[in-house]
Amino acid sequence: MFEIEIDGKIVNANPGENLITVTDREGISVPRFCYHNKLSVSANCRMCLVDVEGATKPQPACSTPVSNGMRVSTKNDKAKSSQKAVMEFLLINHPLDCPICDQGGECELQDVAMSYSSDVSRFNEGKRVIADSDIGPLIQTDMTRCIHCTRCVRFGAEIAGIMEMGGTGRGDNLKIETFLQEGIQSELSGNMIDLCPVGALTSKPFRYELRSWQMNAVEGIARHDSVGSNIHIQTYKGKVKRVVARNNDNINETWISDRDRFSYDGLNHENRLQKPQIKYDGVWKETEWDTALVYSTKALLREVIDNKEESKLGALASNNATLEEYYLLRKLLKQVGSDNTDYRLNIKDLSNTINLDSNIKIKDIENIDYALLVGSYTRLEQPMINHRLRKSSLNGATIDVINSMSFNYNLPINSEYILNSSQIANLLARTLKAILLSKEQEIPGYLDKFKVSDADTQLANKLLSSDKSAIILGEHLINSDNSSNIANLISIIAEKTSSSTLNLSETGNSIAAKSTGFVPNENGLDANEMLASKMNAYILLDVYPKYDFHNSVSAINALRDEKTFVIALNSFKDSDVFDYADVILPISSYYETSGTHTNVEGEMQSFSAAVGSPKDIKPAWKVLKVLADLLDLSGFNYTDSSKVTSEAKQQIKQNIEHDREINLINTKGVEIIWQPSPYSTDALLRHSNSLQATKIGQLNTASMSASTAKSLKLSDTDNYLGVPVVISEVVADKCVFISSSNETISEKIS
Repeated sequence: MFEIEIDGKIVNANPGENLITVTDREGISVPRFCYHNKLSVSANCRMCLVDVEGATKPQPACSTPVSNGMRVSTKNDKAKSSQKAVMEFLLINHPLDCPICDQGGECELQDVAMSYSSDVSRFNEGKRVIADSDIGPLIQTDMTRCIHCTRCVRFGAEIAGIMEMGGTGRGDNLKIETFLQEGIQSELSGNMIDLCPVGALTSKPFRYELRSWQMNAVEGIARHDSVGSNIHIQTYKGKVKRVVARNNDNINETWISDRDRFSYDGLNHENRLQKPQIKYDGVWKETEWDTALVYSTKALLREVIDNKEESKLGALASNNATLEEYYLLRKLLKQVGSDNTDYRLNIKDLSNTINLDSNIKIKDIENIDYALLVGSYTRLEQPMINHRLRKSSLNGATIDVINSMSFNYNLPINSEYILNSSQIANLLARTLKAILLSKEQEIPGYLDKFKVSDADTQLANKLLSSDKSAIILGEHLINSDNSSNIANLISIIAEKTSSSTLNLSETGNSIAAKSTGFVPNENGLDANEMLASKMNAYILLDVYPKYDFHNSVSAINALRDEKTFVIALNSFKDSDVFDYADVILPISSYYETSGTHTNVEGEMQSFSAAVGSPKDIKPAWKVLKVLADLLDLSGFNYTDSSKVTSEAKQQIKQNIEHDREINLINTKGVEIIWQPSPYSTDALLRHSNSLQATKIGQLNTASMSASTAKSLKLSDTDNYLGVPVVISEVVADKCVFISSSNETISEKIS
């Protein structure tokens, strides 16, 4: 570290730093447009010109490295006149349409022009006009306003990993535009809106809604995946109008995924439940809350408690509920006398589940030197985890992938193994054996039958020779016959090679559900056992059977049983809720309730409601509290959700022991791997019209190899489980990979 002088002030600087980094750290204002601290330096806007002693011309602060004893002025006449000249040049072709520009009030060009521009223009020629192009349902273009800062171009190339925008032409003909006619397809594309310093790229769903100064900003947590990105929720008159990123370098840096940014669009969907409803003699009628709650509790008393059949009461919840909701629903059932609670609705065999601890911080993923990715397409499933993986690859990390289908990653893949789940388990077993042989350790009996190949040894050596390696397990294998075996093999391999593990097989708020004990103990029934039994009553929390269960048909049929009383707490009336429920209680959706989200590294992040719910909609935690009160259960006298949070945290299970028994199974027949569309993993996303209009939102394919299609007697003109067949040789044999919103799938797993 050495000293430099800026505007007469002596400050410390580090070798290799650029001047603008030092001025920002010291709170010295230097105007800029192209510079962004998370992007490479392009130095093309020239707005940050400063006077460096000894230099014949003003120097751009963003690209000028500091040197010992450097003397800089950011405010003398030379610097000021240079900055004003650049500002005048940038405004030559810029339209005077601030009153109708969505960027008005938060426009960097507008702000800088107030200090560095003149109120009189010397330019008398006609301004150039650029025709706008439709680049998708999320981003609105007004490229006449573009000042060619290239932030969007660099974001695509460096962060999103897909160079979809670029500069064409030269001089006065230079344009920033998409390379392909499909427009922007990246799952992180909305960040370009935040990056754009002018009104060239703005939010299409937010177009002509409000000015920035009219809205209140509430800190929130995005809850659509296992990352828990930090966000600002901008509201106006009790409505969510926009969601933008909030900086947190430990979790999401300054970026968020498109589903975190645009899911709010679903809050005002026509499918929102507005009032409690009760089914009288097969006819649905809207009613008041008091009536619906009393009716529900009387039914629970009649069907369960008075008959001493507490074991016939079950509670099922989605993996998107809050920690507080899981805790209260579990507490309610425990006090009634039932241990039948579960959130693992999409798993076919709950005796064969993935148990793998995550022991790496999200921010540390970018510092690994080797990653083995198993059963996951992180780019669409966990975009912010994938962003960290991409950063690690740019830092020199090697990434190998073991999947049942080849995917279009936005990062370089070293080796790709395309295998069915049995082959994946066998590969991991051979790799473990190679590791044990290398370390001259005892070989367990279940590995005796495996012969280690050179490829297995190479994979083992990568893990053994890496200083900071990580094995990442995704959600593709949750319904494999070898799911628990694969997880256990990964756990042992990681232990033997000192590798970190990251379990992405459960998403949403699954970790909170598990930590609150929202799974049955030895006396309780799991989700599949409940549905196979003749239950007297269910309480369903944010459950949509058509989308959430691995077999939606059998689930709905079980819930439809006329002898089963079903209380459904939902935000939307999609799915078949009117077919199976007896009482529907409308609950708050995302952004309308307070609670806590636990991310994949175990970080618990609490959030407040950004807006109130519509008139007759209540937060789920309050509904559960009142149900408990009406049942005369003790310990539910909470005044706000923070009281629930405090109590729940005292009973959180931090360390859960896992059985690491391995008994490899050779799967017979065709294996179905079902992956929901990234924009259909919860009800709010499914009702966001802007997200559903994207190419990602419209994914609807059943991909399989030609040999698999032949064995199933299918062609590329057929449907499989209601989804169009795509014959592709990038899918492992004996596998069908389905990516769909699931609206047309009758049975995901037969």
